Amino acid sequence: MSSFFHGASRRNFLVAGCAVLTSACGGGGGSDNTSSTADDPGLTAGGAADITADILANRDVTLTGDSVIKLPAGATTYTGVISGLGRLRLTPAGGTASASTLIITRTSTFTLPIAQQAQVVTKTVYPGAGYALAISGINPPVLTIDAGVTFQIGTNTSADSSPNIIATSDSKNAASLVNGEINLNNILNNGTLVISSAQFVLLGQTSGSGSILQAADVWGGNSSGGVGAYSGVLSLAAGQDFGSNHVAASVPNAKAILNEGSWLVWSPPGSVVRVAQNIYEAAFGNDINFHAIGPSTIVMSGVYSHTDNSPHNRPNQVNPGLSDPSLNFAKTIYRGGANDVNGNDASYRGINIERGAGTVQWGDGTHANFFLPSAPSPAEVDPALGKKNAYINLRGSTLAFNYNGPVTLNVGITGGGGGPHRDGAVGTGNVKIMPTPGNDVTFAQPQNYNGTTTIGANAILRLGAGTTVPLRYITVNATTGKSTLLQATYSGDASLLTAESTTGAASNAIVNDGQLIIQNTTTAITLSNISGSGSLAHNGAAALTLRNNSYSGATTLSAGSTWAGSANAMGTGSVVNNAALALVSGQRELTLAGGFRQGAAGQLTLAIDGTTPGVNHDHLSVAGAVVLGGRLSLSFSGSHASGQKFVLINAAGGVTGAFSSISSSGATVVGGQDGTSFFVTIQ
Repeated sequence: MSSFFHGASRRNFLVAGCAVLTSACGGGGGSDNTSSTADDPGLTAGGAADITADILANRDVTLTGDSVIKLPAGATTYTGVISGLGRLRLTPAGGTASASTLIITRTSTFTLPIAQQAQVVTKTVYPGAGYALAISGINPPVLTIDAGVTFQIGTNTSADSSPNIIATSDSKNAASLVNGEINLNNILNNGTLVISSAQFVLLGQTSGSGSILQAADVWGGNSSGGVGAYSGVLSLAAGQDFGSNHVAASVPNAKAILNEGSWLVWSPPGSVVRVAQNIYEAAFGNDINFHAIGPSTIVMSGVYSHTDNSPHNRPNQVNPGLSDPSLNFAKTIYRGGANDVNGNDASYRGINIERGAGTVQWGDGTHANFFLPSAPSPAEVDPALGKKNAYINLRGSTLAFNYNGPVTLNVGITGGGGGPHRDGAVGTGNVKIMPTPGNDVTFAQPQNYNGTTTIGANAILRLGAGTTVPLRYITVNATTGKSTLLQATYSGDASLLTAESTTGAASNAIVNDGQLIIQNTTTAITLSNISGSGSLAHNGAAALTLRNNSYSGATTLSAGSTWAGSANAMGTGSVVNNAALALVSGQRELTLAGGFRQGAAGQLTLAIDGTTPGVNHDHLSVAGAVVLGGRLSLSFSGSHASGQKFVLINAAGGVTGAFSSISSSGATVVGGQDGTSFFVTIQ
């Protein structure tokens, strides 16, 4: 638990440090910016001035053109400053087989010659949401890192003095516009770029085949912005701002992202930030923090997954992945071998949707690989049935699901109860099931957020899995292999907070333009304030109560008991009852704007206290046609005289069919009907 508490503090420090050093959480690029340095070959060593001796002697250098540093094998720490105009290449003196490292501890400010400066930064203001900075054009790389070279920014000690290769103004962009939020110095990295600074590092756009690595326990913070066209692995051991509240970022070609700390993904106003890669984690203590600002969207089309081939703090920068998908759906424990450092909660993943009025979207509508596969993880601080392995904290934005096949959310969305460092607060925000054909989302845990749940046309939201969901502990022993323990079994039932919920808000609503299907097997729930053109189906054995709804689609009752808690409980569409339908105690009228059909397996239960329909006995007013079938069950209270008539159903569209049986407690009755009503008479 302490690990997550410290993680939260570090995230705050990361954002705060970013603001202090760059006036905002810095980055570069604009929405869907496609420019990159991927096709630029970088600086060639031939013809460049050799400044190796100056670097090895820790002398300050002023560039007056292209230069090269031929690094000896091993590590070289440079405490000087490089300034001036020119491009710089880092190359291993002994060739790629001779591993070389250059470590810088101070800020170097050299930048491109004026004739090569091409990037133009523009600012767009969004009233009420701030502003966004966008980049057009692309600067060639000012720094080239050859294969065989590791370029390390900082030492993560007090010796660091804001180390970086940075330019925040040039001949085309004033410092007042860039505002310290975009680094105009781009990097071509075919080796390894290591971030190890005790202070915040703002990176320029990075390309090449190399990887970017943040060293362990480096909480000074860093930010990338614009289009990072590199094709290697982004490995984060502490935290990173992916873009900022004013600058969008993207890594369209990166192989994968390793997240062992806190990854802060930003979308500034007016932007669409897309992350297509899988994000991998290896041990307890990591999370992704989404900040969709104003009218913006973050699209995550990969999977946030455990990895079993990249041990904690020993990143696999070649091919991180997961060989056993079952580890994503269990509490995973490692014993022995390289992965032993992953610990007891190795498959733990956290989501914080923390600020902004934008949308965080999982899936891009082209597949059904769910972003957050997990074991059952309820919205509780300490689940009674055992450890969970994921959490979602929703605090003000919209979380959208966009898939073209069935996916299951085994996590309860909350406002703080998911992580052990949180306080169990109710979530605040909206959830949207996008209108993509085949988008079929199952909630298999009770949900704990206040807001609007929207189901798009062509989409399905299922409350309840319709079956139990196991919580398994999997121990991976390097010597004896895997063993699995069934720790607990969850019902798989789900719910949404409504106005009637203890912690629900009066404004909670469901906008259903698709299909809402209730599949709970044991947990009774109440749903209210449902609007839209979609349909509702009750397919689970558990009881369902409906209140105050206006949806216009059909209602189909196929299992369990459905209770009408208001006259408009079932909206304005037609109703088909093939299960059990009744009115809650004290609710005497059910008004149906469409038709009503009861099948052979259906049962309608009505209570009768007096002779006035809708006042002291239950009554159905149907605007359409009624087709009777199945069973009618009546419960009389009080005294009633022989010959008294009770009209139970009025149908403007006519009444046909007949109940197969009528059972009655408290009185003996016989049924009858005319063209527009059904009634019973006391015998």
